[in-house]
Amino acid sequence: MPARATVLLPVRDCAQTVGAAVDSVLQQRFADFTLLVIDDGSTDETADVVAARDSDDRVTLVRGPARGLIGALNAGLERVESPYLVRMDGDDLMHPDRIGAQVQALDGDASLALVSSRVALDPPDSGMARYVEWLNGLVTPEQIAAEIYVEAPVCHPSVTLRTEVLRAVGGYRDRGWAEDYDLWLRLHQSGARMAQVPRTLHVWRDHDRRLTRTDPRYAPARFFDLKAHFLARVLDGRARIWGAGRDGRRLARALVAEGVVIEAFIDIDPKKIGGVRRGDIPIIGPDGIGDGAPIISAVGVRGARADIRRRLTTLGLEEGADFICAA
Repeated sequence: MPARATVLLPVRDCAQTVGAAVDSVLQQRFADFTLLVIDDGSTDETADVVAARDSDDRVTLVRGPARGLIGALNAGLERVESPYLVRMDGDDLMHPDRIGAQVQALDGDASLALVSSRVALDPPDSGMARYVEWLNGLVTPEQIAAEIYVEAPVCHPSVTLRTEVLRAVGGYRDRGWAEDYDLWLRLHQSGARMAQVPRTLHVWRDHDRRLTRTDPRYAPARFFDLKAHFLARVLDGRARIWGAGRDGRRLARALVAEGVVIEAFIDIDPKKIGGVRRGDIPIIGPDGIGDGAPIISAVGVRGARADIRRRLTTLGLEEGADFICAA
């Protein structure tokens, strides 16, 4: 009988950190798991460090050619027999309670497709600090759903997923943008619910070699393309953009590329109201909203999202139907 959970750990050239990562998995208080390490063509001692621990019968090391992260993840997914798939990265650390707490949460709510946890950022003062603060505040399925077009609302290596749900949406795919955010949006649009165990159960290490800092798939422009692709699927071919600044213009450009007609920009700056963007798209003020296409909020300034939500809700508009926050 397969273990209840399989930890999927793709690795490449992380010999200095993978030993501690594997040890933190093996020190879990929850016992019914296996660890599947997919070595993605490492050229350093990564595979040897893992092999030194494979006397533990829970550890399976699969050595393979360099396929990239998505290829390694899907190669691992093909081998998973457990109902729960636990993600982990080779430069992170697990709290001893993590797998047990996440399995318990999924066992307790059959409607959940995945659960994440709060994460501790290492170093805590890195450039990801604001994002992690936001991420750690998203606990309930409703909070995650409301923020899902703003940014990736869960930390990928901190999640435990139902294996069958992951397979049902096609596993991981390469569309030239962030594979994890693409997966969260596919899950969301399929009706899946996501939640967080509100405990800090994962140490997320930030460094200059991380793919989010080195791979063009994670460039800001690709995030706008990704959001626009999924937003276009829930819009009826038209939208209004709240925010005539840089982010609003970038999102509008990406939406137009997806076939969405932008009817207007909305802005609170009196110097912009009455002008136009992108040739002939009018800029209107909040008082002139009235009826019209769904509104996509695209103002990334701290505090702006809460203010826009309050304004639109006061007007009787429903989030998710009449407006969506995307910044």
